[in-house]
Amino acid sequence: MLKEFRAGEKIRHIALLKIQKVGTTSTGGAFARGIVQDNSATLNFICFDGTLVDKIRNFEGFVPQLIIGQMDINKFANDGSLQVSILKSEDVVASDDITHLLPQTPVDIDKYKKKLKEYVEGVKNNFLQILLRSIFSSVYDQYVINPAGSKLHHAYIGGLLEHCVDVADLAVAMAKSSKNMNMDLIVAGALLHDVGKVKEISSEYGFAYTNKGRLLGHIPMGAMIINSHSEKIPQQHDDERLLTELLHIVLSHHGELEKGSPKACASREAFVVHYADELNSILNQFDTMEEKSEWYFSKMINRNLYNPVDK
Repeated sequence: MLKEFRAGEKIRHIALLKIQKVGTTSTGGAFARGIVQDNSATLNFICFDGTLVDKIRNFEGFVPQLIIGQMDINKFANDGSLQVSILKSEDVVASDDITHLLPQTPVDIDKYKKKLKEYVEGVKNNFLQILLRSIFSSVYDQYVINPAGSKLHHAYIGGLLEHCVDVADLAVAMAKSSKNMNMDLIVAGALLHDVGKVKEISSEYGFAYTNKGRLLGHIPMGAMIINSHSEKIPQQHDDERLLTELLHIVLSHHGELEKGSPKACASREAFVVHYADELNSILNQFDTMEEKSEWYFSKMINRNLYNPVDK
C-alpha cells in the first residue's frame, strides 16, 4: 500500500495514475507530473523517462498501472511529503489484484443498509413510502456503493449511503427539537437529497463524472428521478403538495443559489435537510484527515481545520 512505503524504498505497486502536467526540463528532456493513488493514500509522482512520458501523456483521468520506481522526498513541497519517482509502468492484466485501488467507507456498510431500510419502513405517509420503495428498488445497487463525491467529501465506495443515512440522523435529531415539522418529509428529503449522484458520479476508477453529470448535475437529476417515479403512483388529495415540498428539499439542499441550488431554501424541512447535509459534509473533512496531521487544509471549505492528534 502506498501509505506504507518510506523514503528511499524501491516500489513495485499497482496504483491509479493521473497526469497533471507534461513539460520540458531546463536541459531539454521531457517530464511528467501527476498523482498516484490507492485506497491508503494519494501521492505526487514525477517521471523523467521520455519514452514513458510519451506513453502516459495521453492518459485520461485515472488509469490503473503497475508502477516501478522509488519513493523520494518531494523537494518542491515544504512539509517533507513523499513523491514517487516513476521509472517504468506497465498496464494491469486480468489476473492482477486491483481491489485496493478504490477507497472504501470506514463504517459498517451492513449496519447502514439496515438503517436505510428502517428509515424507509418508518415513513408513515403512504405516498412517500411507496415513492421511496419505488426509487430504491430501482437505484439501490448503485446507491449503496456509490461515492458521495469525487474528491471533496465521502469520496469512497459506500460514501453516498453513509452520507445520506447520517444526514437523516442529523435532520431527524434537529427536527425533534423543533415545532411543526413533517418528519416523513425530513426523512424522505434526507435519503433522496443526493440520489442524483447515482447518475452523476461513477463508482469506477477515479470516481469520474459522467457526461450526464457534467451536463445536468446531481440536483436536477435527483429531482427527475423522484418525479419519474411519482408519475407511476396514484396520488390522493395531499400527495401533489407533498411531492412538491419533497422536490423543493432536493432542489434547495445546497441552501443558496450561489452554492449551486436551483432554488434557495424556503420551507422548515428544506432548511433542516440543508444544514444537516452541510454539517455532515464538513465533519467528514475531519474524519478523512491524515492521522499524523493536527492541521489540515480543506479545499471544500477553503480553510485550515484543527484536529488534535491526542483526542
